[in-house]
Amino acid sequence: MKIHVKIQNTTYEVVIGDIHARPIQASVDGETIEVWPEETILPSPSQSLPIDTASTMKEIKIEAPVTNTGNVGSEVAAPIPGVIIEVLVKAGDAVQYGQELCVLEAMKMKNSIRANCEGVISEVLVANGDQVKHGQILIRYKK
Repeated sequence: MKIHVKIQNTTYEVVIGDIHARPIQASVDGETIEVWPEETILPSPSQSLPIDTASTMKEIKIEAPVTNTGNVGSEVAAPIPGVIIEVLVKAGDAVQYGQELCVLEAMKMKNSIRANCEGVISEVLVANGDQVKHGQILIRYKK
């Protein structure tokens, strides 16, 4: 999905990947970022909801977005530069969506790196104490 966002008279192009994958990967003017949004329970696809606006009832229809699953989810990358302080999985481990895979410390803050889909770990590319760069692949797995 591609959108344009205007902030203080500057327009940014934002390209958002699969919104069902975790983390959600987006590109803002060419720079890739990963986001772990808070989970919110929404109605099922095509479910209608009443909306009360200015004492009149209107009905809107919510439809599931069209997404491209592509290769999203087969690799986990460092969302920010830092140091790996704990690796919690090894090759061959089965992981669930959202499961903590490793812990990255950046600017004295611990960041849990979690699985963005269900699968089996095929390769762990980091160890405790490793310095990692933004976007560096940490773990690979098969869906």
